[in-house]
Amino acid sequence: MSISPTTQPSVLPLSGLIGAELPGIDLAAPLTDDVVAHIKTALTDHGVVVFRGQHIGPSEHVALARALGEIKYPPDYFPETLREQGFPEVGVISTDNQLAYMTDMWHADVTWMPNPPRYSILHMQQLPPAGGDTMWASQYAAYDWLSDPMKQFLEPLTVRHELPGFPDRGTVHPVVIRNPISGRKALFVNKVFSTRILELSKEESDALLAFLAVHTVRPEFICRVRWTPGDVGIWDNHYVQHYAVADYRPHARRIHRIEIVGEPTISAGA
Repeated sequence: MSISPTTQPSVLPLSGLIGAELPGIDLAAPLTDDVVAHIKTALTDHGVVVFRGQHIGPSEHVALARALGEIKYPPDYFPETLREQGFPEVGVISTDNQLAYMTDMWHADVTWMPNPPRYSILHMQQLPPAGGDTMWASQYAAYDWLSDPMKQFLEPLTVRHELPGFPDRGTVHPVVIRNPISGRKALFVNKVFSTRILELSKEESDALLAFLAVHTVRPEFICRVRWTPGDVGIWDNHYVQHYAVADYRPHARRIHRIEIVGEPTISAGA
């Protein structure tokens, strides 16, 4: 599929501040440069994009991922991949392997690494009869809604992110980061991995992180997607948090996921 220069690509917002559906794109067709540019622009502008009812297999999923960047392969210890089918790039998140029950909390993926994955690309395989939605929260909006004095206070600060239970596996990121393409600033803290703001006392850090954990996921900053079979969702992991709503037990839910390698975060003041 290609986009004519005389045709304005469709973008349907999912909420006031985050998310968009991109209708009219068939991800089973070869991805032209203008389609890929349209997707990347929508991700920069909206943080999350959704393509409804896509009839694709793992090969098209991988082709989409490669068009967006360098694929980050699941680690060897990941519970389930499509390696035996010839697609080691594709991780499986399902009720069968229990991973589906581990994402019902607000977070950004693997922020305890120096270069967290940039994009996550989901392809919905199996849904419960009802429920199993995913929510995303804009961290651009979370920053924008702060008072000017609070923004000025936060921008020089850094925060330690750790893998829970493994204090030796962690890194330090800016509290406020900047998108190198748009220049927009965003908060980069989350309740799961952010443990300590280094420039503050422990008591001050705990209080500030508790405030930010609530502030960053205000309802105003959120879009919620009700999945249908075959849907593809992509989000920019550096600038949004996500939450998979676990309201569907005992029914099954299964998703294929590919991640894209990310660059180190950039301080808002850099």
